[in-house]
Amino acid sequence: MKKARENQITYFFLGIVMVPLSIYINYPYISRDEFPEGIMTFFLGTSSLMMAYLSPHLFPKDERSKEIIGRSMSANYIVLFGTITILFLLTGSLGQFVLTATQVLTVLFCIMITTIPLIMIAYSKVI
Repeated sequence: MKKARENQITYFFLGIVMVPLSIYINYPYISRDEFPEGIMTFFLGTSSLMMAYLSPHLFPKDERSKEIIGRSMSANYIVLFGTITILFLLTGSLGQFVLTATQVLTVLFCIMITTIPLIMIAYSKVI
């Protein structure tokens, strides 16, 4: 239980630092209607805040935590596949958005690091 509390404090501190920092970094890009180059910082910060909430549920390595992790990874596979499909349709030859390969990978990374803890939160409520 002590390890879970230490991890919770660490995740919370990282989230509290990263979210305002990312807003400061990304504001000029968003105000100019450009792709925010530091968007990953925001999603890492929100992911850290979600992991702070999840820490007591995951760090006692028991059957419940293993089930939460396993189910969330399976659900995340479906979310990533859907995201790739939507990005393909939006940025393809018929789409209206133009993104570089780096921007597409950034969006996929942001979706992945956000949906994993978000789905874990949902499963921690159910299981």
